[in-house]
Amino acid sequence: MTCTFLGCDRPSVPGTARCVSHKNKIKCSIDGCMNQVYARYLCVRHGGKKQCQMLECDAAVTRGSFCVEHGGSAAKRYCIELGCDRQAHARFRCVRHGGGRHCKVDGCNLHARSSGACHRHMPPRSGSTKAKPPRRTRAAFCSTDHGLSYDDVSALPAWTTPLDGIDYSILNLLCDAPKLLAGRGSSPRTAHYESSYCRYSGED
Repeated sequence: MTCTFLGCDRPSVPGTARCVSHKNKIKCSIDGCMNQVYARYLCVRHGGKKQCQMLECDAAVTRGSFCVEHGGSAAKRYCIELGCDRQAHARFRCVRHGGGRHCKVDGCNLHARSSGACHRHMPPRSGSTKAKPPRRTRAAFCSTDHGLSYDDVSALPAWTTPLDGIDYSILNLLCDAPKLLAGRGSSPRTAHYESSYCRYSGED
């Protein structure tokens, strides 16, 4: 047995005359009508939804008292600035001409994106409040301004000590790579470099 609603061919739930989708729906109160109720116990066809006020039109109302064909849809508003054909938002203007919302932070003229704030002043998302640790850059090791060598370990930051031979080799390769690319050497093993940070001169 199929559902008794008009146009529905789904199997009915055992013990009822309706399918799963329509088992809690009410039928139109007009005798013989199998349509679903829209309002006032009537379907759209029998007056559950207001009909267009235009003579000889039985279409349903969309906005006001008329259907879409007879002007029931709201006309799109356009920006009032001269020569602008963009859609208006607040204050009858488009976003470019001041129709959008501004950031809630005092002194900020950027447009609001979320929660009343611009992209600069948006509150951090949940789970992203943890501060990121500072990145370790090559400049901390490869600078020649301080004139330090690997022998002067006490002058290096605490997180850099102690370094074993493998760490020194990796560090040298990283620091020497830009100079190799610039054509100052043929390989990391044979090139000569001036940086006292990027050259391991210690002996085992």
